[in-house]
Amino acid sequence: MSAIRADAGRIFVTALLVYVAFWNPWLQFSNTDNFVDGAVSLVDTGRWELVHWRLYGGKDNATARDGRIVPGVPFGMSLVIAPAYAAWRLAGGARVEGWTGLETVNAVVILLLCAPAMALTAVQVAWLAGWLGASRRGRVLAALLFALGTQAFQFGTMLTKESLTALAITTAARLALGGGGARRRAAAGTVAAAAVLLTHSVVPLPLLLGLIVLVRGGPREAAAFALGGAPLALVLGTYDTWLFGAPWHTSYSAITGLDTRFVMPKPAIVADLLVGPRGGLFLYAPFLLAALPALVAAARGARRAEAALTATFLVALVVIGASWQSQFADRASWSHGLGARYLFPALPLLAAFTGAVLEQLGRRALLALVVPSLVCGYLGAQAGFAPVPNALPYALKTFVSGTGMGVLFKEALPAWTGLETLHTVVARPEVSARDLLARLPTPEGLTLTLHQVLFFLLNALMLLGISRLIARVWRPRAVEVAACAS
Repeated sequence: MSAIRADAGRIFVTALLVYVAFWNPWLQFSNTDNFVDGAVSLVDTGRWELVHWRLYGGKDNATARDGRIVPGVPFGMSLVIAPAYAAWRLAGGARVEGWTGLETVNAVVILLLCAPAMALTAVQVAWLAGWLGASRRGRVLAALLFALGTQAFQFGTMLTKESLTALAITTAARLALGGGGARRRAAAGTVAAAAVLLTHSVVPLPLLLGLIVLVRGGPREAAAFALGGAPLALVLGTYDTWLFGAPWHTSYSAITGLDTRFVMPKPAIVADLLVGPRGGLFLYAPFLLAALPALVAAARGARRAEAALTATFLVALVVIGASWQSQFADRASWSHGLGARYLFPALPLLAAFTGAVLEQLGRRALLALVVPSLVCGYLGAQAGFAPVPNALPYALKTFVSGTGMGVLFKEALPAWTGLETLHTVVARPEVSARDLLARLPTPEGLTLTLHQVLFFLLNALMLLGISRLIARVWRPRAVEVAACAS
């Protein structure tokens, strides 16, 4: 048990340090605009109504029945952020008045909540992998590949609902599957319901977990699970009725200026979400392919319920995500990175299943799955928020122009210090790559190059320091044995 806890600590520290090194402090995602605005508006005014929505053009806002402007995304993240901002205000901190204030709250919350939450999710993946039969090697591989070889890498560096949703899902699964007792099952129900408040599309999860609890633990434990989730389910239903007219009318149905609905999923969008360049669950994280034989094996063994849960949950997310996107276009969009954001809630469960398979692979087969996954995870994290449907060309472009640096060093620090670089210049809409090449032989080009080299060296030094810390964390420790008198 002590060895498992030690590995959990190592996994957490490793993931957290890497996330901090690639910290993306910018407020670029319209979902995040709503989360932060909802929190600060609630604390500053005492009302559930967005105050700063004009600063980001009202993107993803919803119009309630009484005309107030509210988040068009789930309100759970705003409620999580609000206590942190309230503590800041109680300590005498300045009130958010403009864009800079919103962006500052965003940047701090990433470090306080989102990065640690994603790192803790990796720890939960390790536990689930062990529950599914993986040895220490498989547990560590599954956890670290989830943390650094999927879109979790990107989400751990920015403020999104996916980080806390993933933590809630894995925690609920652990409480529902492991151990026993009504208290654990009630806690599982509460956390599963919290996941729905964070991301509405995961609503099949509590239903599936509840069924497993009923089959394995009987009516008493199932009742505890249901009672644990009932209060938050009531909160969600009351909220939707209050603002949008009925418990089944979510904020998505009232997004300002849109007539939204679910339609028949388009095959091209389903393909994009699974293997295409506009999402590509298995394209950008090929190590997840190892979960497929593991699911088949588990379905024939003692973990058939876990296999059914994971497969059904993934299929449900595919149907929900593709159905929602099919009303807007013929191809998938809104992944905003290298991965299928709409399918991300199922990734921790899939990653846990890979452990038992990965640990048995030979060196070449393992590298063939691991290396592309880590490369894509890194490319997505260094690119940051991708405002285009197909994120791969965008990620490669930013990799070249930013010489592989993370967002903090290639964008944030140059902006904060006022030192222009090659990357910041070519990122302007009016400057092309040809224009930048023409400037290189000039004094301006030399200055831009020197500034870029400076930030590159700072980034390299930070990564070197973190690498040494991580190596020290994973270094085997010698066990002292007391000498015995002969």
